[in-house]
Amino acid sequence: MARSRRADRVVPLGAGELPAALRLLLAIPGSAGGATEIQVRGFLDYLATGAVQWEGYRCGPANAPRALFLALLTPGRTAIALLPSPGEHGIDPDAQHYLGRAALRRLQKRELHFVQALLVPEARAQHELLKQLGFRFLAPLIYMERDTHYPWVDPPSLHPGAWVPFRPQTYQDFAATLLATYQDSLDCPELSSLRPIDDIIAGHKASGQHDPDLWELLRLDGRNAGCLLLSRLPAARAMELVYMGVVPSFRHRGAGALLIQRALERSRQCGARRLTLAADQRNQPARRLYARFSFLPVDRRDAYLYRWSTGDVSRSPTAVP
Repeated sequence: MARSRRADRVVPLGAGELPAALRLLLAIPGSAGGATEIQVRGFLDYLATGAVQWEGYRCGPANAPRALFLALLTPGRTAIALLPSPGEHGIDPDAQHYLGRAALRRLQKRELHFVQALLVPEARAQHELLKQLGFRFLAPLIYMERDTHYPWVDPPSLHPGAWVPFRPQTYQDFAATLLATYQDSLDCPELSSLRPIDDIIAGHKASGQHDPDLWELLRLDGRNAGCLLLSRLPAARAMELVYMGVVPSFRHRGAGALLIQRALERSRQCGARRLTLAADQRNQPARRLYARFSFLPVDRRDAYLYRWSTGDVSRSPTAVP
């Protein structure tokens, strides 16, 4: 690059710089301005819960950065990367590429399983940047939601003992059932074998406001048939369906419908107005199930994955300052 090492100096983001950085990191690509104050405040409130830690970097002065990188360090030894759109709001494409590689090398020291990034499908410059950095396309995600009351869905007609809550004494049952649901799964199957089960569970706990009473196993015929993981989103008066899965021997037997019915029942009990979820757009059986229960699409994202065993960041000829 025809740029001095001094000009490309990588500087850690301070907490006081974060609001201004988020206005660029959360900006919709192609928009005239940055993210709104409401968006920035909501993100800062989320960070204040302590559910995730963060580290960030910039190139250029704090009041006019030429490159930014923010990593949300999630439990379960993974991270989510946020990068601005190159060529917009003063972000220099070469500097952003340089900083992205430098940040990934620094994250490598944390021994993470992987880093993910979520982009709007139209963000062409960001898509190209991630590919240049060694990210690979994972899956198109569709975000869906529905009202918890209308149209009305009856609770599942099962004995209360069919639902087993998450407790220390049931941890191993949850772990085994979760792993079983991943067999031949169509929901981001590329992730199934990348983390040990303890890290998977830790990651799910960090999604929303965790309540062990809202994590349940479904037992049918004396066996664990599936699992339902819900979390509260108090600020939105909503419930998130973090994960639901059915073990292979109970698929195509109505277990998925029972889990959806239970999710709506528990959401109403908690006073949530909406139930939200994200699904792999390629998972047609799941999408048909959600459509059957009147879930509607509200947003889309393209998910990317970076792993140091497959990325090329370690082969960069330029040392991190």
